[in-house]
Amino acid sequence: MSLLNVLFVCDENCTLSLMAESILASVGAPRFRAYSAGIACKGTANADVLDFLAGHHLPVANLRAKPLEEFRSATAPRMDFIITLCDAAAHELADWPGEPFVAHWNIRTDGAEGDESHRDRFWTLMRRIKIFTSLPHGEINKRTLQRRALTLQPSYL
Repeated sequence: MSLLNVLFVCDENCTLSLMAESILASVGAPRFRAYSAGIACKGTANADVLDFLAGHHLPVANLRAKPLEEFRSATAPRMDFIITLCDAAAHELADWPGEPFVAHWNIRTDGAEGDESHRDRFWTLMRRIKIFTSLPHGEINKRTLQRRALTLQPSYL
């Protein structure tokens, strides 16, 4: 099975999608390559989130805030899966090149920041990503992962 590219998308790509990218880079290697982007990217990653992830021994060296347009270009990697993490991002994926499978995992936020809020979001993402990637190596295929991604959408949790 070839490497599967997964793009996580949220509003600004400074917190949630960066967490998801880091988690998948850790628990999904070597079968998955993780990316993240924001629909209204402000250009900087949340330093508290980077510290939080580093404190959990997750990769942060290559994390940076990226605009969604960066992944629509002809030179961008072809995405197999796009997982939106907020309602606003779910509406920005029409006519995506390569026809990736799109799932919506709305991660609810209460507007609060800080360690407790980061911790809650982190464990929600960690649980969903581990389920998404947990098939034994010989059983990984796009159709099975599509079904698994759908079961992790909010209506099922």
